Amino acid sequence: MEKSNTRERIMEAALSLFSIKGYDGSATRDIAQMAEVNEITLFRHFGSKENLFREVLSHYAPTSMLSEKLNAQLQGNLREDLTLLAHTYLEAEYKNLDYVRIGIMEIPRNSSLADLIHTIPRRLEEHLAEYLTDLAQQKKIDERNFKLMSRMFYGQLFHHVLMICSFKDNAALLQAQSDEMVDTLVSMFVHTLRYTENEE
Repeated sequence: MEKSNTRERIMEAALSLFSIKGYDGSATRDIAQMAEVNEITLFRHFGSKENLFREVLSHYAPTSMLSEKLNAQLQGNLREDLTLLAHTYLEAEYKNLDYVRIGIMEIPRNSSLADLIHTIPRRLEEHLAEYLTDLAQQKKIDERNFKLMSRMFYGQLFHHVLMICSFKDNAALLQAQSDEMVDTLVSMFVHTLRYTENEE
């Protein structure tokens, strides 16, 4: 139990420092000091700063957005399902703003780490594109470039999260506007994707 607690403290400290100073600006001795452990203990658990960074990204990644439980809640109603996906995404990101800040800093700096950070957004887009393709095959929505539309959907949601990360003084107001933003975004997609083959 103590070993597990030590490892968790190190990762919590690393998440905090990485989100403030970035990967290059975070020294292992500072992480160890914040976690109240010796630096040698940090290396005993993780081996290197890069391994620690990767472990932090993996541990704190908002994987709830990709759960089978969430997938089972999708019923084929475009408006309801997009609303569920949007709120699930925003709730997960709001709980992981430090993770988001790390991504914002590190993606332009480190191509190898950027690929790791991009894993979940890429899987989310693929999942939504597959869902939309299935609806199109059932003739519930029009055929479109669903990969592009999925990127646009999550891109708008991420932009909202990015605004919260960037403008901390207005974060509470922006979060309060989330419901209206989601309703507007979903309505735009429902209107664009409505099935029109039999319309005059």
